[in-house]
Amino acid sequence: MRNTITIAAIATLMAACSAPTAQEHPPEDTLTGAGQDAAPNAEAIYQMPTPNELFSIVQVMSGEGQKQMMSPAKNVQRYATSSKRALNFGVYATDLVYASTYKITSEVVRYYLTCKKLGNELGLAGSFTDEDFVRLESNLVRGDSLAVLSNAAYEKAYRRLQDEQMGPTLALVLTGGWVESMHLVTRQVIHVDAEDPLVQRVAEQKASLEHLVEMMDEFKSDSAVMKMQRELIKLRDIYDTFPVVRSEHKEKSPSGRQILGEDVLVVITPEGFKQLVAALEALRESIILPEDMILSNQS
Repeated sequence: MRNTITIAAIATLMAACSAPTAQEHPPEDTLTGAGQDAAPNAEAIYQMPTPNELFSIVQVMSGEGQKQMMSPAKNVQRYATSSKRALNFGVYATDLVYASTYKITSEVVRYYLTCKKLGNELGLAGSFTDEDFVRLESNLVRGDSLAVLSNAAYEKAYRRLQDEQMGPTLALVLTGGWVESMHLVTRQVIHVDAEDPLVQRVAEQKASLEHLVEMMDEFKSDSAVMKMQRELIKLRDIYDTFPVVRSEHKEKSPSGRQILGEDVLVVITPEGFKQLVAALEALRESIILPEDMILSNQS
């Protein structure tokens, strides 16, 4: 892994879109505003590969996916506020790609419809269309087509978030997706070895986490975004405790020329990994917890 590491994370399928040129402060206490609420740092977000890239790599390393690791689709009816819907749209969109990548065909349609429902409630009607749904159903026996169709469907949702300049909503969607991606990846790690490629995938996510934290700085007037930023900073603080070992890069390019630079190894110990996963799982549980259960616990 070189200094110029590829950031594998949830974020976005918006690479085909151009970044907005106008930026203004977001309106207060809203997650669904449009017009002046342009998503900042879009070019940085575009550097992040799509979830299917991460899951495809993990699939090679760890075998089959497990549908029980995904967030329960039945809870979609129990998210009432815009912030909860945005966070869980990111979660469910990631689960959709996960199911498609691992060809868990029994769940692909379920999570497609779940994303469609939440997307409509967030003002993203048209991102998950009936026409696309029919195509998805007709391709259930063709795993590769499922992945393509699933990616294309929520690519439109991310593009819509940008085109409508729904910056805080986009930040929350990306947060939910990043947390769910990390959950699905870390659950595949059985034995923690700092040099294991799967553990290194986890280590690489610090860079994408930094992007999310920086992006949220633009929405300081939005309480839901700031709440999530504080939680992400806690995860970043754990990452900061992991030692970094740098060494001269010795491999050559395909042409045989020496590549200048250095290899970077983030040393994640079993104890450090356990701490990171515990914090990550606690955050995920708070995100996917239905709001009626939150009220019940408070009463």
